[in-house]
Amino acid sequence: MRVLKWLLLLSLVLALILLWPGTEIPASYFSANPVQAVPKVRQGDLVQVDDFIGRTERPADPYAYPIPLGEVGPSTPLFSGPQQYPFYCAWQQMGIEPPLIDNDDGYGVAVLDEHGQLQGYSKDCLHPSRLLWYTLNSAGEVSSYQGGSLAADELLLRAELGTIQRHFYLLVMPVQLDEFPQRTGKTQWNGKLIYQFHGGVGIGFRQGELRIERLLRNRTAQLRQGYAVVSSSANRTSHTYHFLRAEEVARQVKQHFISLYGEPGMTIGIGGSGGGIAQYLLAQNAPGLLDAAIAQYSYPDMLSQVQYALDCDLLHNYYYFTAENKTFWQSWRHRQWVEGLSTVPDQQVRYRREISAIQLLSGMKPTPMEGATQCINAWFGLSSMVHNPHQGRLRPFVSDAVLKSTHWSYWEDLVDLYGRDEHGFAHSLWDNTGVQYGLQALRDGKLSPEQFIELNARIGSWLPAHQMQPEQARFLPFWDTPIWLSAFGRHNMAPLAATEAGIKVASRYRANREAMERAYRYGQLFIGKLSIPVLDLRHYLDPVLDMHHLQPSFMARERLAMHGNDHWQRIWVSHPDYTPEQQAFDAVVAWLREGQAPDSAADRCFAANGQVIAQGDDVWQQGGVCQQTYPVLSNSREQAGAPSHGLLLQCALKPVEQALAQGEYGQVDMTPWLHQLQQIFPDGVCDYQQSDLAYPADWAAASEADSNTRSSRWTTSSRPQ
Repeated sequence: MRVLKWLLLLSLVLALILLWPGTEIPASYFSANPVQAVPKVRQGDLVQVDDFIGRTERPADPYAYPIPLGEVGPSTPLFSGPQQYPFYCAWQQMGIEPPLIDNDDGYGVAVLDEHGQLQGYSKDCLHPSRLLWYTLNSAGEVSSYQGGSLAADELLLRAELGTIQRHFYLLVMPVQLDEFPQRTGKTQWNGKLIYQFHGGVGIGFRQGELRIERLLRNRTAQLRQGYAVVSSSANRTSHTYHFLRAEEVARQVKQHFISLYGEPGMTIGIGGSGGGIAQYLLAQNAPGLLDAAIAQYSYPDMLSQVQYALDCDLLHNYYYFTAENKTFWQSWRHRQWVEGLSTVPDQQVRYRREISAIQLLSGMKPTPMEGATQCINAWFGLSSMVHNPHQGRLRPFVSDAVLKSTHWSYWEDLVDLYGRDEHGFAHSLWDNTGVQYGLQALRDGKLSPEQFIELNARIGSWLPAHQMQPEQARFLPFWDTPIWLSAFGRHNMAPLAATEAGIKVASRYRANREAMERAYRYGQLFIGKLSIPVLDLRHYLDPVLDMHHLQPSFMARERLAMHGNDHWQRIWVSHPDYTPEQQAFDAVVAWLREGQAPDSAADRCFAANGQVIAQGDDVWQQGGVCQQTYPVLSNSREQAGAPSHGLLLQCALKPVEQALAQGEYGQVDMTPWLHQLQQIFPDGVCDYQQSDLAYPADWAAASEADSNTRSSRWTTSSRPQ
């Protein structure tokens, strides 16, 4: 009776939500000064790459550095593609004066005077270069400095802020008191430069902001040692994952720094998550930009993680809405067999109440949820933000007209590289044709043939971009949190359709191969081509279901090993309570000075108290101490048989009957289900014995020619499992 009353009450609440008339997005979700309109002309060029971006000459930069104070830096791209519009200015988030007016035609954001009167518009968000001054004390506290004496423990910092390629740049130099208010004093500089990268998930169309005081606090130890620090909002992936654009800005920021202070003895990158990706890719694509990298919480690249991350919502839709036995799939153990990512029994599923509500609205009994998985707690909703061109950011920063005329997705941010389809949408590079989800679980006897068949028949794929719709949500009065009615973006998934085999099957998605090849050539994938020290540093976060899991460190290592470059990488993993960041700086500096990796840079793992648990060449091998302390898990594609290096966007296909003949299913005889498998995989299943179909053919030929000359102590067979 109690359960019945609860269900009746919930039904009433849901009915009110659905029928409530005021469902518009509340005003608080809109930016105070949105982009009004966009110009028709985009300035800038895209470098043509026939081979690989890392071997392609960039055009000479004609700008006469340094940027004069009071003037703006270069703003027309030389090689990273035409300027992107709409482009949202971030002066309000930075707490500074509005950008320069550059038109009276209504393009960009409105610029108002102190009385609220319209002065003009800014489409490019340009700001003149200026000096800012700060003090940093021994406790890491940052204060603005306007002149006067310093406390004994205070360090004076000069920061230069301006715009390069329309994004903010920042140069920070520790100085002496008698160098205030000079621009070029550098007596406290130790000759080393840190390039600070930042993470996050972004889809472009934003100038982005720099959190200056936070950056200074994070780099307290290094600033007090005399390091200079530079950064740019273009090197923050919460704004964009367009790494050719990020590279061009980074080149110009560094050139501006050199024009003021001279060539640094070494340039060390640091940054986490997307900031780690940036270092792997820029070290590969732009040799000479960085001398060493400290990649924290990194993935090899964005595209590799998107492949399995976008599987997650498809799997959730199956577990909660299309599976016959939904209860079976609520077990965190059962999910891990398919997802591969970390799972725990003592956490709750994110948005569990909302999911139950949507099940009820769909005429289903809410499913009890046992434990939680990284796939849902870390990746929930990623499909909406990066993949759905009609959704993008929940908080619009453009006018209604611009909002409707722009495609908001990660793919659109890189459309100049990937190209458009016949419907005018940027090519998506996500692909799952032929992927046999849960294949390893079937081989291990954990999934029955019937469960394997149903899972692969019903998981389906994402609809083509032109068929997608915005998320369905309701906003109640006085409550800014949306009630999502389209759980997991399920209305944008391929529908189930009956087949002649008597089963319902949802179709799979095949991406454009030419666009994928361009991703390779333009360096949006890390292929293992670098020759600088990389210290891959992370906390072990798998048990807390954080998206920054350990496996990507070893994905990068395997790719480096393909080219005999794995000796350039070391992997450090620590308990979340300890961060060996300063040790990492010391290790890479010693590496650069000595010309070879010192013992202090060796692979290692740390305990919560900072003690080194183990170090050396074998600690991450199968059975090694670090591998046992911090196990390396998997992902949905690897659980489906894909190689653990993850460098595979589009698999080659083979007929199902060939897979059967080759023993694809281990000891499980799938012959009785042959016809059903053929209905699910009419074009065949993935043949992972072959390389990525999107991998450039000329590269493959070159790799085959020199395959006998490469050697590595890290191979696929020796990688931790």
